[in-house]
Amino acid sequence: MELMDELASAYLDNFDEMSYVLNKETGEVILDAPESLTGEPEVDWNDEEAESLLSIPQITSSEAYDVMLKFCDKQKPAITEKLARVLEGRKPFRNFKDKVIELGMEEQWYSFEQNEAKEVIMKWLSDHSLLYEMLNQKFRSDKK
Repeated sequence: MELMDELASAYLDNFDEMSYVLNKETGEVILDAPESLTGEPEVDWNDEEAESLLSIPQITSSEAYDVMLKFCDKQKPAITEKLARVLEGRKPFRNFKDKVIELGMEEQWYSFEQNEAKEVIMKWLSDHSLLYEMLNQKFRSDKK
């Protein structure tokens, strides 16, 4: 798996008790969750080594909703209407995913969602003066 795929997945994983951090020295993506869930100790942000860590942002509900709307807008009018209708009702996230599956567009949706996440991650890296190419090189050499 490429580093960008891991970063995008970390961004899209939105669980209250879990988050992800990037080790700027190695390019490693680290799960930061309660020890009771992972069996591993949580990140100690007071530790000297934590200076090389950066919290990876997580998508918010409103951002995720906007991505679904953007996906709708890129479809043919009949599809847009079907997808938009489920977004207006109760449980829009669940119903949207169900409708995407029903329409046979699951692969298109996940590809679109990943690409949107990658754009956010590239901007986030830039905001923190990090070059993806350098991080990816560290990530790859660490995996060998």
